[in-house]
Amino acid sequence: MNKVKIFSKSQFSILWWSGSLSSFGDWATLFASVALASQLGSETGNSGITAVVPVVARIIPAFLSSFAGLMADRMNKKNIMIFTDLSRMLIVLFLFFATSLVQLFIVNFLTEIFSLMRQPSRESIVPEIVHKENLVKANSLFAIGTYATLPIASILFALIADIRVPDFISNFGNGWSGSIIFIFDAFTFFLSAYLLVFLKTKSVKPIQGSQGFVLREFKEGLNYFYSNQEIRNITVSISLSLFAAGSLFILGHTFLTVDLGFTESSFGFMIASFGTGIIFSMVTFSYFISSFSRVSFVIGLCMLSTGISLYTAFISTEFINILLSIFISGVGTGGVYLLTISFLQATTDQQMRGRVFGNFYTIGRIALLLSFLTSGLAANYLDPLFVSSGVETVLKISSLLILISGLITFISSYKKIFKEFGIENSNFNNIKLDFKSIEDEPE
Repeated sequence: MNKVKIFSKSQFSILWWSGSLSSFGDWATLFASVALASQLGSETGNSGITAVVPVVARIIPAFLSSFAGLMADRMNKKNIMIFTDLSRMLIVLFLFFATSLVQLFIVNFLTEIFSLMRQPSRESIVPEIVHKENLVKANSLFAIGTYATLPIASILFALIADIRVPDFISNFGNGWSGSIIFIFDAFTFFLSAYLLVFLKTKSVKPIQGSQGFVLREFKEGLNYFYSNQEIRNITVSISLSLFAAGSLFILGHTFLTVDLGFTESSFGFMIASFGTGIIFSMVTFSYFISSFSRVSFVIGLCMLSTGISLYTAFISTEFINILLSIFISGVGTGGVYLLTISFLQATTDQQMRGRVFGNFYTIGRIALLLSFLTSGLAANYLDPLFVSSGVETVLKISSLLILISGLITFISSYKKIFKEFGIENSNFNNIKLDFKSIEDEPE
């Protein structure tokens, strides 16, 4: 229960390796799908447009996370994860035969649906196998497993895609030699499901008074989610941050190459700097934070640092300063993600975890989708209204939104901080201190 080592026979190790294999398969499938979409589009000269088809297909099902969360609370979480892994194994195999953008869209759409079904179950099952004081460390390892597989999957795809596949194999499918990666991806999903067979979890029954009433259970999940002020405030803040952060990935390349005149590789270095900051925070925060009584306060500080560092990056013209600022923003972003997930796991009632995570991811994904759809339009609209380019203006506004999000979280938590430290009266002429309350609340 208490072991959070990946090289062991613990339940955590089983879940970690399964999740890492699943993430690896997801990344590799996405890369190969984008490449296949580009390949199909090259026949008509629209490879740049068609390449985004798999990405769009994976964003659209965002609203399904809430229903996936309900399933996680009503059913065995382990069985849900096994089912979704085996389903994705079969679905991905169809990509080996895909010959049109419609087929590519449908398969990626279905793949994402099952990925969304899996996520709330994984998140809500962690507190069942890891002690509360180790949640931050556990989630940091999960995040590292998820994002560390990204470059590995991209390199492996590049290597496999260049391999000369025998004609009888490629012709058996869609004729594109790179499609062999889909068979490999299907195997990773099978391995993930196989490992989960050995996972031991608790069986959680639906809350009393709601058995058999799906809609009522769904409503109960929404009421629980929105009635908890701290969960609600954190979700709103993070959604604003995601809405703002989406513009970085949509407009970042244009800002560096067009506005500042840097090389094409500059955007890759910027994303690498951002990712390095995230990984750094995952490792660092896991060793310093184990209590969740004041975590929203720390989340607010992380958001503030992210907003300030991003704004600094977008007013700078020196590439090294931009990279440093982006790195700091990555540290803050990683801290926000890690602490939020751990906080929700530690403070949510066991029978409500699936629905809470489902609602959380639904709102976040919708915010990100809206950002993708509006960032470019906003940049074009604002371009003639300001001295700076529309791209730079949108990026600055986005960083300020993250700063505001941090302030919301920070301010909403200060009363709780005062109370915990014994500052029970807002009249500073009559402040009462009770140093015994400095200790963390008992579990």
